[in-house]
Amino acid sequence: MAPQLSIVIPVYDNWWLTSRCLRELERLREASVTFETIVVDNASGDETPQAIAEFPSVRYLRHERNLNFAGACNAGARIADAPIVLLLNNDAYPLGDALGPLVRAFERDDVAIAGGALFFEDGVTQAAGLAVLPNLHWHYYFRNLPATLDAVQRSRDSAGVSGAAMALRRSWFLQNDGFDESFVNGFEDVDLCLRAREQQRAVLYVAEARFAHYEAASAGRFAREAENERRFYERWRQHMISLPRVCRGDVGAIAVRCGISDPLLVAALADLEAALRAFGHPLVRDAVAPWRRIDRRFRRAATLSWFADRATPGVAIEVRGTSSASIRTSGAVTLEVPFLPCAAAQRVERLGVARSDDPACGRVGVVGGDFPGAIAITPEIILGERHAGDFACIVHLGLTDPVGFGNVLLAMGGLPVIALATAPLRAIFAPDVAVVCERAAIADAVVSMVRDVAGRRRYGMLAAADAARRFSPRRSAIRVVDLLCAARFGLERADYGGP
Repeated sequence: MAPQLSIVIPVYDNWWLTSRCLRELERLREASVTFETIVVDNASGDETPQAIAEFPSVRYLRHERNLNFAGACNAGARIADAPIVLLLNNDAYPLGDALGPLVRAFERDDVAIAGGALFFEDGVTQAAGLAVLPNLHWHYYFRNLPATLDAVQRSRDSAGVSGAAMALRRSWFLQNDGFDESFVNGFEDVDLCLRAREQQRAVLYVAEARFAHYEAASAGRFAREAENERRFYERWRQHMISLPRVCRGDVGAIAVRCGISDPLLVAALADLEAALRAFGHPLVRDAVAPWRRIDRRFRRAATLSWFADRATPGVAIEVRGTSSASIRTSGAVTLEVPFLPCAAAQRVERLGVARSDDPACGRVGVVGGDFPGAIAITPEIILGERHAGDFACIVHLGLTDPVGFGNVLLAMGGLPVIALATAPLRAIFAPDVAVVCERAAIADAVVSMVRDVAGRRRYGMLAAADAARRFSPRRSAIRVVDLLCAARFGLERADYGGP
């Protein structure tokens, strides 16, 4: 029987992400939609060509040179057997049965494109469709806001949807020559959406089709961004003037209140502050002096409270009760989402421990508790103020600090992780990048890791790759700014027409 849906996954290295995506798809084989999976390999240099055999049901198309996102998607769509094609990034995967709602969206004859709801790994909204801001720039609608908000949970016609999880009517896509391959890993998705709108075809945001998405996991994702953007606006500037816009808040300067002296928390705040400055936000401590308001950026200031008393408008990073750290807004709207700890690359370089690939090394470190025979990894070691040498692995029994900064930094350093299966640690360590187990199984896990040098390398690489993407200063700073904007302005809303 012919499939109802063809899922095309363009890949370039990062087999660990591709395998995660394929495993999640396999869980949907008994769901409401019959589908085929096509992996289009853009000349990966890692284990992808050999490892793909682990998934015998997958159709595999390999290119001997990198055709980029657009070229790989076009090639996959051309060999697809189903009338609907889902283009799915290998750093994304469905959350439950996301496929059925996407296929049903095409019961409307005018629909050319349908996109799912995207979420970060911690469940916070990444994109509820795409929207256009008053300055004509594209924006991930409701980015970094709670997934429970009505705009996230309501399907609707949209100005555009992300190519990370974009379903297409295959006949229309091929008749219109697919993605424009002159775009190199950027803007090809919104270009296609505007081509559909120009033909009076509908672009739908399908809230019930939920996907987790790492975002920008491929190497060189933004290397041609300026060129892509220039080409896009040269083509569509006049057309975009008539598009519906969405208003959101903005923020200039940030007044930082720090109410804690824990050395790991002080370091975590410093890395977050550096990332905020890199985005052009002037920072001051405590309050904005009246004379600074000559600069209009300080007239649009908001407050970041770091384990300190809250101020309005602004956000507070804090731990309430037994939960993990969160960001809570105060001002125009009250929202709360998890905080993303982040560590700068320079911290990783100064880390006072390293992974040993020596088979004779049996040294084991521990944080967040005590473990027999293990060496306590102190804040001084984590921050590079004291060097403790090489270790076979690190046992994480709890958080090193209220935001888990030290846990993240150790993972970024490529130290293999054995983590106690608690909610705070599960939020940091995914089960396919770390050994996550109950306390009774930790001793056996340590023995296995010490004996398995290849396993140390694999888990060390996975821990570093996962942490560097999920807990980057860039991502954390964007989350803070998005919530500061909401604190000053309220929820994003249609200026005219709406997305």
